Amino acid sequence: MMDITLGVSRVCTSWFLASHNKTLWNTVDLTKLKQVDFSYFMEYKDRVRPIIFFEHRVDEEVAKGLSFRSIFVNVSKFFCDYSVLHLTLMNLLDKITKLSRMAPKNLFFHFNSYIQTEDLMFAAERMPNIEKLVLPVWCYKTKESFQFAFSRWKNLKTLIITQDYQLCTGTFDFQAVGENCSNLTNFKFMGYLQETTAEQIALYLQNLERLSLRCSYVTTTRVLSLITGLQNLAILNLSHCVYLGLDPDTVPDDYFVQAPTQKLEKFIKCTQDCKTCKDQKRYSWSYLSKDWQMMR
Repeated sequence: MMDITLGVSRVCTSWFLASHNKTLWNTVDLTKLKQVDFSYFMEYKDRVRPIIFFEHRVDEEVAKGLSFRSIFVNVSKFFCDYSVLHLTLMNLLDKITKLSRMAPKNLFFHFNSYIQTEDLMFAAERMPNIEKLVLPVWCYKTKESFQFAFSRWKNLKTLIITQDYQLCTGTFDFQAVGENCSNLTNFKFMGYLQETTAEQIALYLQNLERLSLRCSYVTTTRVLSLITGLQNLAILNLSHCVYLGLDPDTVPDDYFVQAPTQKLEKFIKCTQDCKTCKDQKRYSWSYLSKDWQMMR
């Protein structure tokens, strides 16, 4: 994607036109791009919020021809014929959407990206036909921005989010999603499943057919409230979850299992000897971000 945006599209007129081909832009995937956190290198008043730039290496001639605002161009001093660009998320979205237009149906943000209010609204306005959306941990914005964004994403079918209650990222506006995205049937949540979160999911996301809480902190009562509250729920994934109130590395007994198995078509959970559950690394950022965009 970066090669198309910053390289191929600038070669000549024919390649520029080819870069607009819709088949290239079905998915805008930012998950594999290299990010650099400048929070600790710059004076920044609110250290709770990171300063993130996307890093990409380009030929030196290309770097000279680029003129972005809020962009850093670092020219290598080791006699190399390339430069390193650091782009803000807005810079990147602007360049991508000039080529993709309204073609993208899948939008995957980097797990650790920090989406500012204007970034979220810009993405929704430029890419209104999104059907699968993957939002990062730093994504909880104002109620107005959520309402604006999801009012544009009415075709949304799959939503994947994460929430770290230790980070002051606020709460997710499930009401805005429920009121605007009637086609949403697949939802993946990862984080600490609070009681209010479970209540809002059951209240506003009534059309859900598939729910994944993989690698989340849950309680049996909150999970049961989702099973009973979501009338259309057919598939539930509780693999590698930590059950609060139970001994570590244990799973609920047969009594808890009976409720979902009687109602659901597919109920995914771990066994007592699950090797992944016994590995503490499963809750590191590196593990959680791996294949984050996959609905499982």
